[in-house]
Amino acid sequence: MYGKFRGSGTAGVMIAASMLLSVHSSAASPRMISVAAGPELFREKLAASHHFIVDGRSGNALGGEPIILAATRSGALDAAVLTGGVVSAVVPELSVFDIPFLFRDEAHAKAVMQGPIGAQIAAKFADKGLVLLALGKQGFRHMTNSKHPIRTPADVKGLTIRVIPNETYKMAFQALGANVVPMDFPLVYGALKDGRLDGEENPLTTISTSRFFEVQKYLTMSGHFFAPVAFIANRAMFEQLDPADQQALIAAAKAGAEVTWQAQVDDAKLKELRAAGMDVVDKVDRQAFVDAVKPLDPEFEKRFGKELIAAIRSTP
Repeated sequence: MYGKFRGSGTAGVMIAASMLLSVHSSAASPRMISVAAGPELFREKLAASHHFIVDGRSGNALGGEPIILAATRSGALDAAVLTGGVVSAVVPELSVFDIPFLFRDEAHAKAVMQGPIGAQIAAKFADKGLVLLALGKQGFRHMTNSKHPIRTPADVKGLTIRVIPNETYKMAFQALGANVVPMDFPLVYGALKDGRLDGEENPLTTISTSRFFEVQKYLTMSGHFFAPVAFIANRAMFEQLDPADQQALIAAAKAGAEVTWQAQVDDAKLKELRAAGMDVVDKVDRQAFVDAVKPLDPEFEKRFGKELIAAIRSTP
């Protein structure tokens, strides 16, 4: 099977990057992999492993992340790098990481995702026809809108806010009083521009590279969600690889994920957004936001387990 890596990527954020691997009959032959996007180190590690040949030619985008996720599950694609909140629609256990205000900082998130809890979640992918190769960092997500500065939950009430099609995201913004509109990412800019949406929420890199500053005036550094990126593979394809090829693919994914964890781009992106004319609320009443979503705790505990959530919060 032969194909091209499809998708788009930006520094510090991996979105909708996918690939096809070609499997050769000879165990000594490298697998052909065509890469057009994603962490550069991911591609370099695949090439350096001598298990894969990297073809840098790009292919046409398949569509939004849900489409790429479905293609990876079906085997039409072999591997993908996708937003964790999108993958959790298929692997709901992953959505425990989407609980608002769950992580203290990036180091806390990394310790959880690369530790025993991350391994526990990874085991849930097999039944969905997937293998979780690695988890990287998309980063903390922040709110933008076109109406007024957001400093407290009361400022969110009544705003029409786009979220990714993810039940945990939807529940959180409903608890804040927003009119929530789940929407695939390619449609967001147009909906912000024509006023169907008042606002959205994303990491700073996405807000900047998507030029949302052209259609949004106010940015609030809320850090309400921490978003991982999932390096995934089709399970059937992965299990057909010999152990050395499996380890090479995992190693490349982990190296690519580490690039995202090490990337420190928020300060530069925030400076760009200020220069573009956005009004930035640097500090919010965090406790007020935490209190506003606290009524969701019983539902989260029912879905994910009280002990698991407590273990995540207590991870050093």
